[in-house]
Amino acid sequence: MDNLQLENGFPVNPIRVGDGIVLINIFTIDPDKAEQFVSTQVAEYKRLKGQFPGSYTANLHISLDRTRAANYANFASVEDYIAMRNSPEFADHLKRLQGLVVKAEPQLYQVIYTQHLDMPTPQEPLPTLPNPELAPSLTPLSLS
Repeated sequence: MDNLQLENGFPVNPIRVGDGIVLINIFTIDPDKAEQFVSTQVAEYKRLKGQFPGSYTANLHISLDRTRAANYANFASVEDYIAMRNSPEFADHLKRLQGLVVKAEPQLYQVIYTQHLDMPTPQEPLPTLPNPELAPSLTPLSLS
C-alpha cells in the first residue's frame, strides 16, 4: 500500500490481490439527510485517520438517488478491522452517525481480482476463496 499514485491530480487508492481485507458497508439513508450523512462521515474519516493500526483507506460513494451510500475500506487483517470496530473511538463514530442512517450492512471481503485500463491484464491464477467458516459474524449496525 505504498507509492501513492495520482490521476488527474487526485490520489488513487491502489488495491491488489493479497492486500489484506476489504470492508464494504452498504448504508441505507434518507435522501433528505444525505448531505448531512456525507459531511458527517467524511469529517469522521478525517478525525479518525491514522488512529487504527492496519487501516489503510476509507472511501465513500453515494447513489445518484441518495438512498444508499457505500463505504469501502482496506485493512491489513480481519483482526485489525475487529480491533477498530470494538474500539471506543468507533463507538463514538457510531454515535455521531445516529439518526443519519436507516440501516448499515457491513461485510468483509477478500480481493480476488483487479484490473486497470492502463496496466497489463493479470495472468496469475486466482487465489483460493476464503473459508466461510472463518468469516467473523458482523451484525448490521444500528444507527437509527
